[in-house]
Amino acid sequence: MIVLAGAGYYIYQDPATRDYFKQQSETVLPKTVTHTTVYKWKDKQGQWQITNSPPPEGTKYETIEYRKDTNVIPAERLTGQK
Repeated sequence: MIVLAGAGYYIYQDPATRDYFKQQSETVLPKTVTHTTVYKWKDKQGQWQITNSPPPEGTKYETIEYRKDTNVIPAERLTGQK
């Protein structure tokens, strides 16, 4: 156990070894993160809609791009009423 901790500490502290492992991880892992597009618009009742497809023609909307690994679920609104 102590040997593993010592090896880990050496790898963490040695710049040449750290750079080597960083280069190796960059060749295996993708550098780019893809994005997803969502559309934000109000429906006829005035409620905000957020969808991954464009709204009906003639509707004003906003296009928002998120990283694919981002959670885009809206937070719950706290109103103080039950």
